[in-house]
Amino acid sequence: MAASLGEFILVVGSVAAPGAALDDPVRWPSWRGAPAGVQRSELAPGMTLWTRGDIARRTEGPVGGVGFMLAPQKAGVPRHAEQVIDAWVATREGQEAALRGRFGFLLWDTQSRRVRACTDAFRTHPVFYVQQGDTLVIASDLRLVLATGLVARKPNASALYHYLNFSYVPAPFSAIEGVTKLAAGCLLEAGGGQPGVQVRRYWDAVYPADNQRSEAERVVGLRDAIVDTVQRYRPELPPQQWGTFLSGGTDSSSISGILARQVKGEQVGSFSIGFAEEGYDELGFSQIASSHYGLQPHELRVGEAEAVAAITQLVQAYDEPFGNSSAIPTYYCADLAANDGRSILVAGDGGDEIYGGNERYRKDQIFEWFHTAPAPLRALGHGLAGALKGSDSRFANRIKNFVHRGAMPNPDRFYSDDSFASDFFEELLSPAFRQRVGRDESLQVQRDIYGQARADCTLHRLMYLDLKMTIADNDVTKVVRAAKQAGIYVAFPYLDQDLVDYTGHLPGSDKVHGLTKRYLFKKAAALGLLPDEILKKKKQGFGLPVSVWLRRKGPMHDLVADTLLSERAADRGYFNRDYIQQLWRRHERGAWDHASELYMLLMLELWHRAYVD
Repeated sequence: MAASLGEFILVVGSVAAPGAALDDPVRWPSWRGAPAGVQRSELAPGMTLWTRGDIARRTEGPVGGVGFMLAPQKAGVPRHAEQVIDAWVATREGQEAALRGRFGFLLWDTQSRRVRACTDAFRTHPVFYVQQGDTLVIASDLRLVLATGLVARKPNASALYHYLNFSYVPAPFSAIEGVTKLAAGCLLEAGGGQPGVQVRRYWDAVYPADNQRSEAERVVGLRDAIVDTVQRYRPELPPQQWGTFLSGGTDSSSISGILARQVKGEQVGSFSIGFAEEGYDELGFSQIASSHYGLQPHELRVGEAEAVAAITQLVQAYDEPFGNSSAIPTYYCADLAANDGRSILVAGDGGDEIYGGNERYRKDQIFEWFHTAPAPLRALGHGLAGALKGSDSRFANRIKNFVHRGAMPNPDRFYSDDSFASDFFEELLSPAFRQRVGRDESLQVQRDIYGQARADCTLHRLMYLDLKMTIADNDVTKVVRAAKQAGIYVAFPYLDQDLVDYTGHLPGSDKVHGLTKRYLFKKAAALGLLPDEILKKKKQGFGLPVSVWLRRKGPMHDLVADTLLSERAADRGYFNRDYIQQLWRRHERGAWDHASELYMLLMLELWHRAYVD
């Protein structure tokens, strides 16, 4: 299992290739350890390929390809990108449905001018594309598409609106008008006699929930599936060259423990981040895990000044606006590992979404009880919310929020967790911006995905929605891009397609049982995978105290205020400036926690300054 950090772009068509721009490494994304040069290849007249970094490549006559791959040890599954490309060269047929792990490929046949590109099940290797006339551009980074000059640096209004609701730009949208982002588990084909670009999905999560074994058998079966999957993702490197993310939560701790016990005599390194602020520091739990499993711990506490310093790195790490502030500790964790000579970290992302650990699932159960409660009880709730209408205290706002959300069906109710711009459509957005988008555009994105789920119950449809958006567009993007900036490649055992399929056969009550999250996982983990202290801890993850920092004078407070309230930001014409100031004041006095919205607005403005201006 080798790490591959690199980029590619292919330009096909009669338009003159933008050689001068793409030959210049300055126009390319950079990361720690990125090579100085760029490789350019004229595959055929009107077909030019550029690559940079560690990327596999094979060419035989008119047929060839480039790609990345990090695969588990499994019989019959290719483990190296070269094997996949060789199969394409030999047969001119893809094998995406058989692949596992992380991968991304670009394949071509210059004779038929057929081009094929794919991303893995959770889009850990992104693919962007644009077609204008007879010119097609396929690239691994949006900045490379911009470097061609084929599209203007014009932000996509719908994509920005989605960002203002979700804090990321969901596929297939991209932040630039005219550019499309290939969705998770999909491949595209162009040329070969077919018109335009054809996109199809080759893998999807399904939830038949048909495992009818006894609970005791399901517990043992899940434990065995977890151990087998994690062990197959052990990097093929000396132990000094890889390690694990360790937040002290159930997912990262279980993975660290399984890997630590897999090979006798090899000590696994773990990497953890903490904060000085009370309630945000989880180093105590990561220390419990590292001691319990005999890990080699590496720890760092990040302060406000360090968090602000990381923002410059993160603006460079993401080619689209990205507003999840937990990218800051993720970046420092990867940076800590890189400084210790590691090249791969194994992460626990996906556990919440396949085992039922997301707090929103439990909250939704409570909302559902209110939603289906007898009419007199619901009327009482609405009456209480109405009586508090004029109050702007935190207590009153929580009651009003609960009643409002409890009255909704799903997925609208689930969406209301991520509906900042649509909730405050007139107050937040300028009239000019509102003319370019519809209030329910982002809600419709989730309705469409929710409706596509092949699932037996509401919980599974919500978990499907989370895999498509929270995982593929948010969590994976956060971890992969932040870690790459530090020069680290990441493996995700809990996002293995076979493990996701296995959990899809388990009933929904194995995930959330009453109000108990991770019901079956906790029973499986109690069979020697996790110590009791971690099994019983409250979930937190790599969170950070942005809310605290924004309520006091300091570097984060000053950066956000100076950026969001600047004339430069106001001149973009997206927002009603008075409402931004109102958000700021409400947060400062504690009426509501607007830290996530303020940070999201900050990163949007900084993205414009770096990539649009």
